[in-house]
Amino acid sequence: MSDEKMTPQQIDLTDAEHAVFDRVRREHGLASVAEAIEWLVRTRLRKGIEQITGRRRGPRLVSSGGKPQ
Repeated sequence: MSDEKMTPQQIDLTDAEHAVFDRVRREHGLASVAEAIEWLVRTRLRKGIEQITGRRRGPRLVSSGGKPQ
């Protein structure tokens, strides 16, 4: 995987949304609501990829295989 970091984004949450993310944070022993949101996104991506490909694997970076474009 790349060492590049994504630019943080500010997301405004309602009290109800924050409560849901905080519950997920506590249930999974995560340090912050941001980590809970990231965990939920990664989990959903994995499930979506599994539905599309029929395989359980995480997203991977694709290289050009060394061929110049």
